[in-house]
Amino acid sequence: MSNLVFRLKSLIFGGRDERLSIPIMDGALKPNNALEKAPALCEQRGLEDLAVGADGELYAACGPAIARVERDGALTEVARFERDITALAALPDGRLAAALGDTVALDALKPKGPRVEAVDGQRFNAVTALAAAPDGGLLIADGSTTRPYAQWSHDLLEKGRTGRVALCDAGGRARLLASGLEYAFGVLAEADGRALVSESWRHQLARVGAGAKAAALTNVTGYPARMTRAGGGGFWLCVFAARTQLVEFVLCENDYRRDMMRTVDPRYWVAPALSSGEDFREPLQGGSVKQMGILKPWAPPRSYGLVVRVGDDFIPKFSLHSRVGGRRHGVVAVAERGDELFVLSKGAEQILRLSVRDASERGLE
Repeated sequence: MSNLVFRLKSLIFGGRDERLSIPIMDGALKPNNALEKAPALCEQRGLEDLAVGADGELYAACGPAIARVERDGALTEVARFERDITALAALPDGRLAAALGDTVALDALKPKGPRVEAVDGQRFNAVTALAAAPDGGLLIADGSTTRPYAQWSHDLLEKGRTGRVALCDAGGRARLLASGLEYAFGVLAEADGRALVSESWRHQLARVGAGAKAAALTNVTGYPARMTRAGGGGFWLCVFAARTQLVEFVLCENDYRRDMMRTVDPRYWVAPALSSGEDFREPLQGGSVKQMGILKPWAPPRSYGLVVRVGDDFIPKFSLHSRVGGRRHGVVAVAERGDELFVLSKGAEQILRLSVRDASERGLE
């Protein structure tokens, strides 16, 4: 009813739908080529998440396996599961926790280690991120209760708001911290006992806990995903795709959106993607997006690569980009080890390695 009233008002009095207004990338978010120029440490199909263990080693979730990433980029398998891993986290006591979509292995290096499968009697469904809690527990972000992890674009176009955040204590008992989230795709512990969560479809970061939710960073220019603490305070925020007015418009047009989902292959939906430019059947191939075979730099980004360095005050400091026409898109994980910054581009199936100092200088250019 409210949507109908708004449309009638717009037709009679003019004006625009604020849902189609997207903040431009400027200031700390000014585009650069830092990710596109970064050296690749390794390239492997199925890369999903990163974690730096208590032993100082870098670990990567890669399909159904956990691999130790050696200094030369070689991958050494240390654990394997029956299903693909959807999230990974290192705990201070040396354990690695791994999510398998609807369950979480609390000690992934032990084949028959303990697992947690539900919170408040409801099974997990699409665990997207894990993070260590100060008391030895584990924070669990469950993106959606209706769609599995691989169908995140379905959840977006269905305007899903069933995401949850749970806290699992050292004994394996989970309690709910927040529910009704618009796709929880990242979680980070806060010093006051609360958790910081990425709400991808709401384009914001929110603090949750003690039965309350408060926005911390709003109107993000893309879809926020996983986060990790940064040396010197603040954190790194992954943005797995940029927002576009076309997608925002499709989300407002319910009949078109439903018909598209019913009749078109999901690979070709008007929706954000982790990579693009490889198939002529993708949307946005016309409309002067390309000229003489070259993609225009101002073309709408179906996929994009973006990492944002955010301060303790939740103000972005600088950012690292792979722009339209680049390859290092779909950034879903970041890990920091000393002066090394590791960035996982799921679109390129690569782990990039940068110097934190160089990343700061490039991001501020």
